[in-house]
This record gives sequence, C-alpha cells and structure tokens, in this order.
Amino acid sequence: MAKRAVCVSCFDFYDHRVELVMDQLREMGYACTYITGDYDHFKRQPHTISMPDGEMVHAPAYRRNISFARIRSHRVFARNVFRRVEELQPELIYSMVPPNSLARAAAQYKKKHPDVRIVLDLYDLWPETFPSNRVKQLAAPLFALWGRERDIGLAAADRIYTECDLFRQVLRRQLEGKDVRTLPICREGLTLQGEPRAPEGETLALCYLGSINALIDIEAIAALLRELTGLRPVTLHIIGEGDTREAFVQAAQTAGAQVEYHGRIYDPAARQAIFDQCHFGINVMKSSVCVGLTMKSLDYFAAGLPILNTIEGDTRALIGEYGAGIELNREDPGETARALAAVTTEQNAAMRRGTVRMFTEHFSVAAVRDILKDLK
Repeated sequence: MAKRAVCVSCFDFYDHRVELVMDQLREMGYACTYITGDYDHFKRQPHTISMPDGEMVHAPAYRRNISFARIRSHRVFARNVFRRVEELQPELIYSMVPPNSLARAAAQYKKKHPDVRIVLDLYDLWPETFPSNRVKQLAAPLFALWGRERDIGLAAADRIYTECDLFRQVLRRQLEGKDVRTLPICREGLTLQGEPRAPEGETLALCYLGSINALIDIEAIAALLRELTGLRPVTLHIIGEGDTREAFVQAAQTAGAQVEYHGRIYDPAARQAIFDQCHFGINVMKSSVCVGLTMKSLDYFAAGLPILNTIEGDTRALIGEYGAGIELNREDPGETARALAAVTTEQNAAMRRGTVRMFTEHFSVAAVRDILKDLK
C-alpha cells in the first residue's frame, strides 16, 4: 500500500505551488490528498475546487479582515482539517502557512502521532506583514499570541520552506537548528513572446497590478509621480481592484499622471498587451510590511517588465544582480524621478532582458521543481 500525504491550503490561492509539491510527493511513492476550505476569503463567497484528489472542509464566512470572526474562521478550518487528517492517517503533512492556526494544529497532531512528518511552507508572516505599526504597538500582546501560534508549529516541524530568504532572517531565532529551505513562489512560464522590446516615445508609462489595499504606499507613489511629471509626461496603467482604488486613482491624477484604469484582468495575453506599453511595474508597499517577494512582482517578471521597487531582502538583491529595475528612494523621490526620466529605450530593453533571465533562473516552474527534488 502506498504511503499517504496530505497537503493543506486554507486559501486555495497557491494551488499551483501545491500541485508541484504533490507531483513531487507522487514521484516519491505517496498517494496525495489536497484539503482546502469551502469559503473564498478574497471574494467573500462560497468556494469550490476542481483539483484532482481535492477535498473541502468547512470554513465559516466573515466580513472584515480585521475581526474576531476571521480568527474564528481560521481556527474552525484548522480544526476541521485535522479531524479529516485523523481519518486519513497520513505519513506526511504538507501545510501552507498562514493561517498560523494551521501550524499550531499540525504541532498538536504531531504530539499525538510522533511518527508523522510535518512540512510547513511559510508564504507570508503574520503578524509581521500587518501594515500599521500603530496597531501593532497598541495590540502588541495579541500580536505576540498570534505569532506564537506559528512558532509552536515551527518548533514541531520536520522541514520548513520559506518563500524568501528575508523570512529566514526575520525568524532566525525560531528556525535555529531546523531543516529550512527557501522555496520561491513561481509562475508556469513567461507570458512575453519573443525578444523584449521597450516602448518608444516621450511618455513614461508605469503599471500597477494587483489588489489596491492598505498595503500599498499610495503616498510614496504619488510623491514620485509629482516629481516625475515635471520631467516627462506620465501614464499610469492600473490593473486590479480594491478598497483604496478611488484614493489611488485620485492621488495619481492629482500628481499629474494620466490614469488608464483597466479593472481586473486575469487573461495573461490581455495583461501582456498592457505590460508591453509600460516601462516599469510598480512594486511599492508600505515600509511597515515585512515581505521579501510579492505575487505582483512575479507577474511583472514573467512579462519581462522591470520594476520600480521598495521591497527589501530577496527582491532588492535580485533586481540589483540582474539589473531588473530601479529602487524608489522614499526620502528623495526626486532622485528616483530623475533616474527614471533618464532611462533610454536601449537601457529599458536591457533591463527587460535581465528581468527575463532572472525569472527563468529563479521563479520558473523548472527552478522550483529543482528545489523540491530533496523534499522528504
């Protein structure tokens, strides 16, 4: 009889990543079961899955991101997952984290079943990525308990993957002596077709892709646009939706940029058509957010689009190594504006070539599969 592995993702958001893990586990002789929730945490509606070998357990609905109802939803989900795990009796459990309650539940399960192998995959850090330093200070005891749930799981895990090296640095005390690997997020492949080409003309075109929420630094982007529009005409393409969309559009227009709002676009070819018109993608988040890579940056990289960046750690190091973007100086946006305005068509094309090479070597499916070969 084949060994059994259970893979868990609360949000069903990294299903492609989990598929790669399950493919590797099957090659190792495991029969795999995937468990996720029946609630879509982004659309706030019931959720269904189509992944083979997939199952759903109940996760209660909630309305607000910051609420006790959300905490309850995650805890009920974790409890329901491990009730099902108890029935399946796997030899290995691979769980995406957050929510932190999954890590704690995995540790509790291992205490009862010490022979089970626990693999935790950290793709985000809660509460470290919470955008408001003021709230972090006011609710410090609650935030400490929140992080403690994850740390209990880390202590019990047999193997830990982190999405980026930055997470390993932030959690170095908790990870000391553990079996830890960096496993970057990845994309199926380049959406760019043919040789990277830079847009021509006087207008500098920027693109923002993704959720428009409290994590992005609208003030920093607007400050840069004010400086930049004094040097060159600027068009800002926005692909996405979110609670702060109107404020973002208004701030960009007030700063002097022409705004092209495209709404949500999921089709890769349609996105690529917009990216091809742009010189840089905007990867600017509030300084309080602890993150080393973003999903939006991977979409930019897969399109061969260099980025305008504030993300520290892995992203900053990689774009420096490959020449795949420009760093935004928050303290002196004028300096960044002058650097952007001075970029020639040939220089932008060279940045695009560096971006393609970086994506292929670090964020392609082939690169991540290679890391997963020693999964055990």
